[in-house]
Amino acid sequence: MSTSEGASAIDRETAGATSLALRLMLKEWRLPPRIWVEIAALLEELATAVARGDAAEVNALTGELEVLSGSRVSRITGTGAGTASDDDERVPLPEDERERVVALVHALDPDSPPGGPRSASARRS
Repeated sequence: MSTSEGASAIDRETAGATSLALRLMLKEWRLPPRIWVEIAALLEELATAVARGDAAEVNALTGELEVLSGSRVSRITGTGAGTASDDDERVPLPEDERERVVALVHALDPDSPPGGPRSASARRS
């Protein structure tokens, strides 16, 4: 079963929530590199769950991604020495994972353009 065939078995609410989380990951998430390593593993599991059409697993993995995003809770950290800690070095989604995320968004929302989420200019036309 292909990813898009499996995705068709996932209910709209779950697909929509997962697609939203992935779109935010592409546009807004800035995380420490060590968290992106954890997210890469979850993205692999998510791709497998989407391909199987396993909505419960997709939902659970989306929750795990959201927790790792840091958007639910922001920690106050600091070294006390006036230098940046590893947690302060936040970077966007690594390029090698972008293609996987775009493919998942497209599988979950077949109406999205293949290049990724629609830009503001594309929405206006």
